[in-house]
Amino acid sequence: MEPRYLRQLAEIVDLGSLSRAAAALNVTQPTLSRNMKSLEAHVGAPLLKRGRYGVAPTAIGAALARQGRMIRDAMAQADGEVEQWRQGQDGKLRVAIGAMLARSIMPGFVSHVLQSKWNVGLRVSVDGAERLLDRLRRAELDVVLSPAQLHYPADDLIQDFMFEDHIGLFASPRHPLTRRRLVSAADLAAATWATVGVLSGARDTTREILARIGVDGARTAIEFSGDISMALNLVDSGAYLMAAPSFLMRHLDDSRRFVELPFKAEMPRRDVAMWRRQDMKDHPLVDEFKSRFQGYVRSLAKKRPV
Repeated sequence: MEPRYLRQLAEIVDLGSLSRAAAALNVTQPTLSRNMKSLEAHVGAPLLKRGRYGVAPTAIGAALARQGRMIRDAMAQADGEVEQWRQGQDGKLRVAIGAMLARSIMPGFVSHVLQSKWNVGLRVSVDGAERLLDRLRRAELDVVLSPAQLHYPADDLIQDFMFEDHIGLFASPRHPLTRRRLVSAADLAAATWATVGVLSGARDTTREILARIGVDGARTAIEFSGDISMALNLVDSGAYLMAAPSFLMRHLDDSRRFVELPFKAEMPRRDVAMWRRQDMKDHPLVDEFKSRFQGYVRSLAKKRPV
């Protein structure tokens, strides 16, 4: 089976049109049609069907298009490797982080790396901890920054402690509880909460975290996962509370400021670790990344957020 044809099939399926795919691939439409006929002859079944709004894949066409996307992605990655080599970079490091890191200290760290002229190509992606560790195991990533306290089997991975953190309870300065010298469990239970996916571990919800610190029956209005922007907007309105990592909330890449409520309890830990596979144990780029990231976090810890 010709890999080039699979890649072309993926383009046709994604664009929904042979003419648009031909233009994107810089080939003529008759050539593209001929290649699809050749691929169909090899498979022994139609791969595309015409519809009212263009072409759509058959069941086997959709399956082969998925393989074609993988080929397309691999070719794009190979092109990237060549471009890095031409630019004289030392290598590429595929780093993945969660939504809180993406909205807090990671933008500043990336800017710090660029200014320091570290000769490495960073590729940063954002997702949930479990999915990222799965991708790390499949060697799709080199480094994952995620909570150290995970309810997730990860004994086959190396975990390097990066910095200490804990869950805090946050509100807008406009929320009435921010005027209290100390808030009670009853105050928190009566409030309405915006839930940000999972926090202190891979499966702890806001409700579970609150129950662990003696706050039962809290009302969670809505739960967000994958991004914290909407949750921050709700909290900023002054009507909602949010449980989130304290250090990261204090260093949000956001002009708004949120107040950590004074509540007397031992808050759950939410330390951040760097995860890597055993085959990356002594990789120089990973060790350099670890050193630079820890140094950047230490520099933040010495400053008082504005």
